[in-house]
Order: sequence, then C-alpha cells, then structure tokens
Amino acid sequence: MTGKAIRRYQMLVRVSRFGAEHAASFPSETLAARSFAAVAEVASALEHHAVVQASVRSRERPRVKAAARKRLRDSLRVVSRTARALAIDTPQLVGKFRVPKTNGDHALLIAARVIMCDARELAAEFVAHGLPQTFLADVDAQTKALEHATGEYATEKQAGVAATAGIGAMLGRGHAAVRRLDAIVANVFNDNQSALAAWQLARWVGRNGRSLTQERIAPPVPLTLLTSVA
Repeated sequence: MTGKAIRRYQMLVRVSRFGAEHAASFPSETLAARSFAAVAEVASALEHHAVVQASVRSRERPRVKAAARKRLRDSLRVVSRTARALAIDTPQLVGKFRVPKTNGDHALLIAARVIMCDARELAAEFVAHGLPQTFLADVDAQTKALEHATGEYATEKQAGVAATAGIGAMLGRGHAAVRRLDAIVANVFNDNQSALAAWQLARWVGRNGRSLTQERIAPPVPLTLLTSVA
C-alpha cells in the first residue's frame, strides 16, 4: 500500500476501535452499529490485501525463477557444446541444438523441448562424449522446474493486481462509512466533548505526516445551536 493508503487504513482501525469502546452508545441493528461493523470489515480486508501485496513484492519468487532459468540454460549450453563435437562426424547436426540468446523464459522452454527431443535419438553419442547417463532426465527436471517457477510467479503477479484493485475498492467503502459516522457520532455525542475529541483523533488521516494538532479542524456543530437557529 502507498503511504496515503496506509494512513487511511490506520484511521479505519482506530475508528473500528472507537466503535468497540463506545458500543453501548450504538445499539446493535442500528445504522451506526452497521457502519462501525463495515469499517471493521474493511480494515480486516485491507490487512489481507496488504499481506498479498507484500508477498508479491518479495524478491523470493523472482530469485527462484532466475535460478531455475540459469540452471536450465547452463545445461542446454553443455548439450549444445557437445552437439558441436558430434557434428564433426555428423555434419547434418550443424545448426541444431542452439540455445536462444534471449533471456525470455518462453523461448528458453521451447528450445529445451526441441533440444531434448532431438537429443533422445542421439543419447548414446552424447553419453559417449562425456555427458552423464541421466542428462536427459536432468534437463527434463530443470525444464519442469522453470515452468513451475514461471507459473508461480505469474500467479502471484495476478494476485498482486487483484489485491491492488481490492485496496482501492475497500478504501472507498471505508471512507463512505466514516463519512456517515461523522454525522452520527456528532449527533450522539453532542454534549460529550471528550468523546467528540476522541472521535476526531480516531478518524483523522493527516497529510504528509502532519499531526492532528497541526491541522485546522472544524468542530461538530452542537445540536443545541441547530435547535436555537431553527
């Protein structure tokens, strides 16, 4: 989450706590109680989305994928180098078993499948040139490892996109609930300045790290004033 989103999330947590601490003033099944419940639900959902985002931004998956890519590329280069030796006696092998220069996973995986398909017919010759008996199985396992790592990375990226969208939606829902509670709390605690001050502190978001005391906040208009004006 961005700095602004984090501050708004923290505000929602404080508002939810305020509702819990003053639950006696907001009976269940009332609009106020439902609004506080919505704020608590939003805060919980935001925490979940933030965890997903943090997981996606972790560098662990890219490292795993990069390591799998390097292992496969190195093995294919060994096969390609050995194939050039085979081509001394079998000229038709010239140009085969080439490893793509691009670092793209898709191109590397396709090349791995093609190279392994061609190498199976010449497995004995490759082994005679010093490759281990398991070289085909080894490369096959490395190919599958890169496919798995690539799939896991793509899945996490998609989850990150969904989490980012979810954060925006949840923040909008939470903001609407707090705006509604602004009016309700001001009315319920009309004669309780301590509770109103606690509410203002709870629902304050702040800008660029500015504290509540550094901002100019218009206090709620007392109901008595509204009554006298009417």
